[in-house]
Amino acid sequence: MKKIGQYSLFFATIFLIAEGLWGSQFAPKNLTGQFIWVHYRGILVLTLLFAGNYFCTLCPFVFLRNGFRLFITPKKIYPKILTNKWTALLLFSCMLFSYEYFSLWGKPRLTALVIMAYFLVALVVDIVFKNASFCKYLCPIGQFNFLSSTLSPREVKAIDLKVCNTCTTFECLKGNKSRNKNSSIPLRGCETQLFIPKKVGNLDCTFCMDCISACPYQNVAVLKVVPGMELALEEHRSGIGLLTDKRDWLALICVFTFGGLLNAFMMVDKRYELARFLSSAVSIQSEFVMTLIFFIAVLSPPLLLCLWLPKKFLRLIPTLIPLGFSIWLSHYSFHFLTGVFSFIPLLFHYQIPISLMGVPLSIVVPIQMGILCFGFFASIVLTIKNQASKDSKIFYSFIHGLVFFLAIWIMSQSMEMRGTFIGVNP
Repeated sequence: MKKIGQYSLFFATIFLIAEGLWGSQFAPKNLTGQFIWVHYRGILVLTLLFAGNYFCTLCPFVFLRNGFRLFITPKKIYPKILTNKWTALLLFSCMLFSYEYFSLWGKPRLTALVIMAYFLVALVVDIVFKNASFCKYLCPIGQFNFLSSTLSPREVKAIDLKVCNTCTTFECLKGNKSRNKNSSIPLRGCETQLFIPKKVGNLDCTFCMDCISACPYQNVAVLKVVPGMELALEEHRSGIGLLTDKRDWLALICVFTFGGLLNAFMMVDKRYELARFLSSAVSIQSEFVMTLIFFIAVLSPPLLLCLWLPKKFLRLIPTLIPLGFSIWLSHYSFHFLTGVFSFIPLLFHYQIPISLMGVPLSIVVPIQMGILCFGFFASIVLTIKNQASKDSKIFYSFIHGLVFFLAIWIMSQSMEMRGTFIGVNP
């Protein structure tokens, strides 16, 4: 089943690249813009919420890399100085900036070129360096999925830890070069270096299922868990360490949360009013500079706080994740639901009324607000349940409240229906 999904997503991606390069360059008439910026993102967050990190399981970039690794064996170890999330954080921020500055939703050919660049970088990195170096240390989409999957209802974990305690070969981590009876290809262990008995939650887990295949006792499986429960645990995580000691991870969480807020704000009318005001105030007409100012103004404060705050204030940063994910989910669900059938005229050359291209706003907007309320509630509960100091809890409760009300305000504004025919005013 995994192979079928990988082949399907790989060839679908190749089709979208071709459509983006040679199809209509009017975005609403191009399937690449429709599927990537409307449907893919919506399906991604809904899959993370209701199932798990299965998009990483079926990743077309890794699928291509695995094909090349049949002929080329990577020899090098990824540089130790780069074995952190700082590069991934930079790439994630650049991806958000590029989406806005280059108007990727309206440029199918440029979108196709971005996908091709993604393929190229993933391929080069992973045929030069061992393990899943691209996934763990570089991939912006992967980092988004890792953080979001902390709220997923499924996790790859040991069925019985007592069985793990009797194991002496650690094949879930190391793999096995001789035990694959169906192929000459050795069974891989976890390429993001997560040791199953010590693994906590979904962070850095690509759901590749290699550990499941490698375990000689069939003691690893995808099991149901309570969504978000791992965020309440302050334990040493295999391959990561203690999360609250890792400022790179904490900074990534901040960019994930406030980047979601910024990404949504950049699509509402008030953004243009603010841009005009700032442009006249500082006498800057450059769109590049103004967009850069927006991103620096929003992302720098939480990043600096993350780097400079005393350690006692850092332990509550993970409580931002439910609220941050709810912002992304609310935003992407809006575009997905209001344009869910917008691909039909393009794919089947059958015109349907605009009113039937998506779910009515009278239904979508309450769903958005409900999602935000649930994310805020989850973040507050995690904050209250944490063993942090009272001062820390008050500080983060204020931050959660501020982000929540900003998100509510943003989602209640008129939002652009980028890449579709539909114009929407809530």
